[in-house]
Amino acid sequence: MRLLTIGIGKNGAEVSSLLARKGAKVNKVQLFKCYGIVHDIKHLRSLKLNEKNKFYLTPDEKIGVTGVLNEILSRYEIYEGSLLITSIDIEENVLTTVEVAKYLATYLDDPIIGLIIIPPLDDVIISEFKRRVNMLKKVIDVLIFIERSKVMTDCLVEAMNILGRIGEIDFKKKVIGEVVVDTSDIFNTLLGKGFSIFGFAKRKILPWWLKIMVNKSELKALKTRRMIELVKDAMNNLSIQADIKSASRALIIFSGNPNEITMDGLLSSVELIENLNDKMVVRYGDYPIPRAQHLSSVLLFSGLTKLVF
Repeated sequence: MRLLTIGIGKNGAEVSSLLARKGAKVNKVQLFKCYGIVHDIKHLRSLKLNEKNKFYLTPDEKIGVTGVLNEILSRYEIYEGSLLITSIDIEENVLTTVEVAKYLATYLDDPIIGLIIIPPLDDVIISEFKRRVNMLKKVIDVLIFIERSKVMTDCLVEAMNILGRIGEIDFKKKVIGEVVVDTSDIFNTLLGKGFSIFGFAKRKILPWWLKIMVNKSELKALKTRRMIELVKDAMNNLSIQADIKSASRALIIFSGNPNEITMDGLLSSVELIENLNDKMVVRYGDYPIPRAQHLSSVLLFSGLTKLVF
């Protein structure tokens, strides 16, 4: 999934910069096409992006937004969606994000995803928070919330990389997963009412010489148990605390060595999530990476309406 990625404001632009450096590539193609828009010259200088990919705007410069986006879209790229990254606690960031989203909706048919950075909930003024969320919801198709403390972490990058690889075929590896997922599975999970969050977990795989000491039936059971434990770990490592029992849709993705992923593990993981809410629509699948030394799990929950304050 190739995403036009625009970070807005200092925090958003830093995340875009992080994805530019550590974002996944498939067939040598960068999946996140990263740009930054900031409102302070000092932030522009410190931003670790290619010079032609970072822009400065004054907070009320709507005409400038048009010029910036004309410049970005004049570069020939193929996108399957847009990812706008911003922090909700700064008004000027929200206003610029709204203008950017309006422009993109006019010129691109692809869904717009907003990765919204949330300050510590104890510092949130509820009325202002709701007002800004409503402003963003009017122009952005999907809002994914993440706590500020989890932004500049490998958790965010690795989760986004796994989601970005979905729908991409690596011509060198030519490996098919147990259950194939594509870009439509992500968007069908995310699109709809409410907001979304994600969870992430990763575990190192046992070296091969230890596995030969375990018989095949035991080994399969161990693999299945590890997958279930990974899902539980991901549920305890959410991008922000929310009432996941109220989610209307969920997506489970495992990524790693295909030899470590079992159908029993996938189905047991689905059952675990369905037990949260029997009306939840759960999609699932895996993205195989041959010889990977870790197995990872990403959960998406959407249709949420309540943060845990």
